[in-house]
Amino acid sequence: MAEAGPNDDLRSLAARITSAQGAGLFPAMAQYLAAMLQAAEVLIGEAADEHHARTLGVCVGGAAMPNYTFALAGTPCEALIRAESADDALAPAPGAPVADAQAPPAGSGYFGMALQDETGRVAGFVCARSADTLSISEHQHCLIGIVAVLLTTELLLLRTERERASLDSQVHRLRSELDSMERGEVVAAATGTHRVPAFAVAPIDLDDTEATGLHHVQREHILRVLNATRWVIEGNSGAALKLGMKPATLRHRMKKLGIARGMSRVQEAPQ
Repeated sequence: MAEAGPNDDLRSLAARITSAQGAGLFPAMAQYLAAMLQAAEVLIGEAADEHHARTLGVCVGGAAMPNYTFALAGTPCEALIRAESADDALAPAPGAPVADAQAPPAGSGYFGMALQDETGRVAGFVCARSADTLSISEHQHCLIGIVAVLLTTELLLLRTERERASLDSQVHRLRSELDSMERGEVVAAATGTHRVPAFAVAPIDLDDTEATGLHHVQREHILRVLNATRWVIEGNSGAALKLGMKPATLRHRMKKLGIARGMSRVQEAPQ
């Protein structure tokens, strides 16, 4: 059987790309790279947080496997994610541990590739392991470069979709809160009831005396509210509700402060 030529490799790559859509591109490319490099395992992934990575495509023994999250510490993927340059990304590292931190057999081959956007920021990684030393030809190097561009583009699109979904969720929550507030205002207007605002004045301490320095201030404040409510004490528009007090408490406090009906203005505090 004739060996596969460059055009056959490109057709195979094109077929993989055509058959895969969205997130399905990652496992498809993992299988493609595994077949091209004759690798026992290929991982395509991204950083999950500062200490963990998650796979987007996994191929083991030629078969697609479920994705998973793993600790970065001590793995080649850690170096790829934290790398500032990908100049030596294709350099093989025989004997390097795979992503699950299990050391491969002696004489194995490994290569890692950082997926970088146009600004040089690392977006993800590709790792491959083989039971034999990996030998990457110039032609394979070019194909891997094409795959890297495809994977990086799809990964950036995936992140954009996640950010948009998060923003949509926040907008939906804010709209729900606003609708709830508007419904409450409509009900209040229809029934003549009004909720006490969140910034309502706290109840006045009945133990306050002239010695505390608050006696005169409290008297002025209660007079202002009484004048504003036309001396109505009870009810939804009464002074007691606005002051956050019970009507009986307000009457007791008025008596204690010497407040009587007919005081139409707030007296100046003594100098």
